[in-house]
Amino acid sequence: MMHDREEIALKIREFIESLNQECIAGAIVTVEGKKDESALRELGFSGEILVYNNFKGITNFVDHVSWSGRKVILLLDRDKKGRTLTSKIFKKLDLFGCHDGLYYKKLFVRITHGKIMCVENLSNYCPPFAEKYSKSTYP
Repeated sequence: MMHDREEIALKIREFIESLNQECIAGAIVTVEGKKDESALRELGFSGEILVYNNFKGITNFVDHVSWSGRKVILLLDRDKKGRTLTSKIFKKLDLFGCHDGLYYKKLFVRITHGKIMCVENLSNYCPPFAEKYSKSTYP
């Protein structure tokens, strides 16, 4: 079991590094709430994060990101609310062609074997990794 957990932690680290590279290239990562943002930061994510809950509805959010012309990576939760939001936002973003086709959301599910429903639980899932990585990233 520990081996499996370490393997997942390593894949999560690669996932975070890949997201960082996407952001260096101009992408924006979107999460549902502040706790999701904090979890990504704990794991060493340094790119731009938009917190969906800071916007007043889907239309305001889509207007904001489509105006920027940047790629949007949706990492909303996998609960009922998150899936509904993802679907609605994705359909609207599809008109502008400024999304990642849910590549990272699907990768997140694959890496965690579908066990983690919310981004905010990522750092809880692999605390040794989160502690080690955040200490090496932030002095």
